[in-house]
Amino acid sequence: MIKRTVSVVTICLAVISAAALAGCEKEPAQPAKPAESAAPTPKPTAPAAPPKPEKAPPTTPPDHPSAASAAAENTGAAIDGSSLKLAGITLTLPQGWISEPVAAAPMAPVAVLRIPKSSPNGEDGTVRITYFPNMKGMDESNIERWVGQVTKADGQPATRADAKIKVEEVGAVRLTIVDLTGTVKLAMRDTPKPDARMIAAIVDHPKGPHFVIAAGDSKSMETWADQVLAFLKSAKVD
Repeated sequence: MIKRTVSVVTICLAVISAAALAGCEKEPAQPAKPAESAAPTPKPTAPAAPPKPEKAPPTTPPDHPSAASAAAENTGAAIDGSSLKLAGITLTLPQGWISEPVAAAPMAPVAVLRIPKSSPNGEDGTVRITYFPNMKGMDESNIERWVGQVTKADGQPATRADAKIKVEEVGAVRLTIVDLTGTVKLAMRDTPKPDARMIAAIVDHPKGPHFVIAAGDSKSMETWADQVLAFLKSAKVD
């Protein structure tokens, strides 16, 4: 009986010990919540620069130059009495020729001259001078271009055989002169002029070439031709 009691007591103690141990186990620790990241502090922005004030218009309007002075200012050509000074050369203007103002623009002529009409029913002649030094050595291309700007009286395009072409040396200047008659169109936007004549020249020199095109009605050009040729041959290297 005593042994049985001891056994029961022993079992009870074992049960109590197990329960105690179970009660002493700690619950697993909960993972710590990650700290919320702090929002970045915005960088201060520089205040917008105030708009620049517009330039005030000049209080005194500029003087209006004469036609000859305007041409010199806008195109780089300079007229001194009867002398027309271009880049690298100077030419002598025939008496009565008038310098016209030229608006500065890409591919624009450096000078435009007007030959007053020779009769009340006629029209003024035009002399246009351009300057393209990067076209040195391209004489044949320019001759073909000028020939292509002329149509014969029968409506057929002019050919090289229809042109009078002359090459001559005047000091350090080399002149290539092309003379054509027919319906002439000086530029793409120009209206073709029937019964006209064009004397075009390549004025080549160390800083050239310059290109000179004189045109007008064929009757007037008979009178002006000598002036045009004298103008071309007056070219002197500066």
